[in-house]
Amino acid sequence: ISECLVGSEMCIRDRFKEDMNHVGNSIATYVTRKQFEWHLRTLKFLGYETITFRDLEKIGLENRFKKRYIILTVDDGYQDNYEILFPLLKKYQMKAVIYLVSDSYNRWDVEEYGVDKNPMMKEEQVREMIESGLVEFGGHTLHHCDFHVVNEETAKREILENKRELEEKYRISLSSFAYPYGHVTETAKKIVKEAGYRFAVSTSTGTGIITDDLYEMRRTSIDRTSVWRFLKRISGRYSVYKGKKWMLSLIHI
Repeated sequence: ISECLVGSEMCIRDRFKEDMNHVGNSIATYVTRKQFEWHLRTLKFLGYETITFRDLEKIGLENRFKKRYIILTVDDGYQDNYEILFPLLKKYQMKAVIYLVSDSYNRWDVEEYGVDKNPMMKEEQVREMIESGLVEFGGHTLHHCDFHVVNEETAKREILENKRELEEKYRISLSSFAYPYGHVTETAKKIVKEAGYRFAVSTSTGTGIITDDLYEMRRTSIDRTSVWRFLKRISGRYSVYKGKKWMLSLIHI
């Protein structure tokens, strides 16, 4: 669902649902409105401050441990981001970063897995979020492509055209990018850098220490988890622990 990056810890989410009766045949990670509100209230109670990547640049990477900073990230840009996520961000005055694909619906999942068609947010909804100051947007390719599959030419078009479209349409400058499926390749990373992005986030790769590689920043998935697991996953130590396991897996390949 969301991924978090604080201290910066980073959390990730894809979808939000009203309740468990509205799940359908979705394969995405999700939380219900009630669960997500509990997450926000808990973060607030524990003294976390939600920030965006632009905020992080102003704070300075060297100062990221001075407060309990956390970045909530959400991938794809579904309609439910506006209907469920946004009202709760406004209610608690908390921030998030949403990574937008250019497609108008989840074409990649519909064609690959035959799941329900779900629309992305409308242009006016994205504009309202931008104007609120609570939501920052980032790039996520044109069609949610898999960098483990597409060639360099396709990867370049997917990254560059998505960034150009979003920046021109909304008159904003994108500072961060999320790799679809969390699939990072050196070629994709190079293109992301050349596109002018200053940060890029993965899912299950990266060391968990954000300054090790600003273009492969590990995020922690937060979905319908227990209270204990939620508290564990928002800890910076958890991200580093997962990063160490990832590095060990590379040694054994």
